[in-house]
Amino acid sequence: MIATLRRGPLPGLAALSLTYVLSQFFRIAIGVVAPEIAADLALDPARLGILSAAWFVAFAAAQIPVGVALDRFGPRLTIAVLLAFGAAGCAVFAMAQSLAMAVLGQLLIGLGCAPMLMGTLVVIARFYEPARFASTAAIVISFGGLGTLLGATPLALAAELVGWRGAFLGMAAAMAAALALVLLAVRDGPPGTRPGAAGESLGQILKGVGRVIANRNLWPLLPMAFFAYAVVVTLRGLWLGPYLDEVFGLDPVGRGQVLLLVSLSMVIAPLIFATLERRLDSRRGPAMAGCALTIAALAGLALAPAASLALAAALAGVVGLTGMTYSLIMAQGRRFLGPQEIGRGLTLLNGVNMAGAAVVQIATGAMVAALRALGLAPSEIYGWLFAALALALAGALLVYRRSRDLRVSSLAG
Repeated sequence: MIATLRRGPLPGLAALSLTYVLSQFFRIAIGVVAPEIAADLALDPARLGILSAAWFVAFAAAQIPVGVALDRFGPRLTIAVLLAFGAAGCAVFAMAQSLAMAVLGQLLIGLGCAPMLMGTLVVIARFYEPARFASTAAIVISFGGLGTLLGATPLALAAELVGWRGAFLGMAAAMAAALALVLLAVRDGPPGTRPGAAGESLGQILKGVGRVIANRNLWPLLPMAFFAYAVVVTLRGLWLGPYLDEVFGLDPVGRGQVLLLVSLSMVIAPLIFATLERRLDSRRGPAMAGCALTIAALAGLALAPAASLALAAALAGVVGLTGMTYSLIMAQGRRFLGPQEIGRGLTLLNGVNMAGAAVVQIATGAMVAALRALGLAPSEIYGWLFAALALALAGALLVYRRSRDLRVSSLAG
């Protein structure tokens, strides 16, 4: 049975895709139950922002070491080991009685999730030719979007049934099951291949990291990597739930339904972008268009934050749909990396993504707390928040438009 499961890349990719579902769930799970967690642990907006950012801090800090481990030891072992930390983190978070303990739990969960997508992308890069990288990655990313769906209405219902603590204890069991599945099904590459850096010394590995950082083709991608995903996940994963609670008075299930709409948009977005990149023979073009539409939707939320629930839900859905340019940025960056740099290069970009999410969540938490201290109404507070997100993304777009865009058609063969 084990030999059958591990023959060919598809069983392993299926297992890795399931781990990515968990990663997507955890990065946004706090959003739907944020008011309940804040009340239970006595957190103000600034501390809530710190708690939500902890997952991303650990995730981002782990990316370069994870990249080295992926190149040296392969995705299977790297992912399995860190999943154990993630399962422990779920248990710690579920039992937390203080901000410090809750942050520790989120840090461990973030560490556990750190290799999930990048390990999957390394496997894709080793099994498939470059022309199929973006489309295959888009399928995985879209499938992983099921995690954002689970982190909406299903999580809200689970929290009402067993509490948010019980829900996270259940997720500890899910991570333990994922660990077993990875060990059973995943292969690091085609038969006869070795991890790219398996024969390198530590010094050579570190020099390889330096070469990736010094690659100027990657530099124009970094601001977009820093802000584009951060804006979407900060809205969906942190502030959309409190916004719907404070401005429109929605209960957890009502919030979950709106978040489900945004999550559905995030699930289908990578598939839409994968189609556009093939038809337009470009990755930069669709990414720029998506970014511009995201800015427009955020501007609409900033100008009319309390106009109507339907408008707010629709504009948030647009952000989820057009802001998920992640797979395009990763595929664009992958073309500038050599075979032995794939793990380190992709984890560098992913680390920038997650560092952006951490910084933006902490910064917006401080911003919301400061505006609340000034006595602004909730609608005014969130209007300024949406405006700040739009401005940050606009700045990233100005830099990204100078990035090098290789024709997708030139990658065939």
